Formats: sequence, C-alpha cells, structure tokens
Amino acid sequence: MPQLMFPTTISAREIQRGYKKVFDAVKRTKKPVVVMANNNPQAAIISMEMLKKYTELEEEQKFWDTVDQIQASNADKDPDKVFADVTADVEEVRQKLYEETLGRR
Repeated sequence: MPQLMFPTTISAREIQRGYKKVFDAVKRTKKPVVVMANNNPQAAIISMEMLKKYTELEEEQKFWDTVDQIQASNADKDPDKVFADVTADVEEVRQKLYEETLGRR
C-alpha cells in the first residue's frame, strides 16, 4: 500500500529568516515546501525539476484537450471522409514546402 506523504510546511516568517536554508532543502530533497501564513497555505516552493515536470504535463494536457475538442467536433462526421480530407490537406502543405525548398536552391 502506498504511503501518503504530507508536504513539509513552513511559516512565512521562517522563510524571511532563513530562505536560503529552505531553498537548499527543496533543491536537495526535491520535495515541495508549503508556505503558511496565519495557519493557511499561501504558496509552495518546488524544485526546478518539479517545475519542469509540471510544465511538461501541462503542455501534454493542452495537446490532449485539443485532440478531444477535434474529436468532439468531428463526432458526427464519416471517419473515412475526415481521413481523406486530412490526407489531402497534409499533402498540399507538403507540396508547398517542397516547392519552397526546391525554389531556394
């Protein structure tokens, strides 16, 4: 059974007094620290690696959201017709790129 891990918390005042130590701990452990003020979570300090992963996941989610939107807007269409239309459009773009590349030589 996976073990639940609660994030480390720190007060805003502790951040003011020793931010470098907190930053070093986050960098070393790669675990987030939640900053509290008046017993309420205000922000989180995360490692650069975690931020990168989050950003990548967010971009991937945007891609899949777009795919879902396209599929929903074509749900009533004939799949063979959609495939033929997309293939024709892709071929047209490829042809234009080929002509542009050939024209530069």
